[in-house]
Amino acid sequence: MNRNIDELRTLMSISANASESKIMEAFDSIADYLKNYCVIKAKDGEYRILDFEFYFFNQNHQDITTHPRNSEALCWYINDFGGIDLNFKSEIKINKDPIKKKGIEIYSYKYILSEDSYFGGILIRQIQRLSDKVIFDSPLKVAELFRTFNASHQLQNIPILIIAPESLEKLEFTCPVRHNILGSHKNIEKKVEYNLKACFEEVDESKKESLIKNLQDILSDKESKNHSYRYCWAAPKAK
Repeated sequence: MNRNIDELRTLMSISANASESKIMEAFDSIADYLKNYCVIKAKDGEYRILDFEFYFFNQNHQDITTHPRNSEALCWYINDFGGIDLNFKSEIKINKDPIKKKGIEIYSYKYILSEDSYFGGILIRQIQRLSDKVIFDSPLKVAELFRTFNASHQLQNIPILIIAPESLEKLEFTCPVRHNILGSHKNIEKKVEYNLKACFEEVDESKKESLIKNLQDILSDKESKNHSYRYCWAAPKAK
């Protein structure tokens, strides 16, 4: 079967009303691409993706740990923690009305959650340079590929995702839970409250409770037992 970037772009264009089963099917197909067929082409060589995590929100899969954004599919995105995401097609309304703070008008730039909102990306956690097998083992180290570009013109050597020109070595991947999903927050309720306050226009209590319950379902059942949100290279143990 021939693999191509246009097919991957289609897989990463999940709609606002896609069912949970369709979303998970898309995750599985995208993971197959990233594990076995894709590399990141940068100015100093090609890099294989060895660890990545899925984040996606829509009305049927309300993973509010996902950072809101507007994007076409297959765009790079510098997330709020300085790591690099590969974006799903994402659409969400933004409140751009200015607010006054100490007599100065500033933009709040808060996102508005609605039934039509859908957004997300794939966090790249680990990559390996194929030429010398050097591993970049954290989101911030992955971000070094995207760190510096010329500020005086638009012709850039930005890394791009391509289908590997040669067959990649078959590697074994495991599916652990996503890393540090709650961050510094002690529980799911605190995580949801923080994300809502940081990123979104205020929602009512019933909506907040629904988001908490949906995240509880994802983290306690679906992610741990039934569905894979993270794919990580199972490095061979030293002999």
